[in-house]
Amino acid sequence: MPARLLSAESTDLFVGTEAQPHQVLRVTAEQGEREAEVVVRGEGVAVAGRAVVPGGNATVVVEVPLAVSALLGSTVPCAVSAGDNTLTVDVTVEEPGWTMHMVSHFHYDPVWWNTQAAYTSPWELLSGDATTRPLWEGNAFALVEAHLALAERDPDYKFVLAEIDYLKPFFDLHPERRTQLRRLMAEGRVELMGGTYNEPNTNLTGAETTIRNIVYGIGYQRDILGGVPRTAWQLDSFGHDPQFPGYLAAAGLTGSAWARGPFHQWGPINKNFGQAHADATLMQFPSEFEWISPLGSAS
Repeated sequence: MPARLLSAESTDLFVGTEAQPHQVLRVTAEQGEREAEVVVRGEGVAVAGRAVVPGGNATVVVEVPLAVSALLGSTVPCAVSAGDNTLTVDVTVEEPGWTMHMVSHFHYDPVWWNTQAAYTSPWELLSGDATTRPLWEGNAFALVEAHLALAERDPDYKFVLAEIDYLKPFFDLHPERRTQLRRLMAEGRVELMGGTYNEPNTNLTGAETTIRNIVYGIGYQRDILGGVPRTAWQLDSFGHDPQFPGYLAAAGLTGSAWARGPFHQWGPINKNFGQAHADATLMQFPSEFEWISPLGSAS
């Protein structure tokens, strides 16, 4: 049996070199008895080099490098072929040259998995609990210390500290670390993210509570720790008030970072919620978007 193309997807990913980047077309295919060369034809779009569906009996994903000369931002109808099998795909011409940096941080769960005191005291979990958490030892203070120690060993190391739930007690109990922490912030090697005192579930509280959370949070991070918070840290919040971006903008914050939302693994891809197929793409929205409050303010 020959290879059979199932789908093709335009991406904003690139391979190649900085001087000669090639946009990636992601092709899903069922393997055939022999390998089949992938050919892409479109106005200003062609395969850069050789891409094949290898022989076998499985479904595979082939990342096809494209040489693109079409206008940036344009959409080019293309035909994708492997042997006698052909399908069509619209290739959106993306902009190369962007680099993604992975920055270390850790998330903190006071009063959710344990108390704030327990998370800032030495402890060890010796046996499994009723949650999904694995066995581990350490606490928030130990993690801050680990980041600081690595930053001293590696001058290229950068990291994020996000939650006042552990930053304030750490700063209070370890005055010997204050100079080091402030120096790393001044060097641009530590970024304080948050701008709020904790991660508020703003859909469950009133406006006064939310505003006080921002005032106390940004005041501590900026005026006491000496940081420059710019991004609200909504990593593990279960809901978001539509007016929240307006409060952030008024406080001088320019963005917010989420983890929970339609794309979270406990949402659309949880079969316990009645979905026949675990497919997160059913509820996706862009990872970057402008969040505008009803009053027109944005973050």
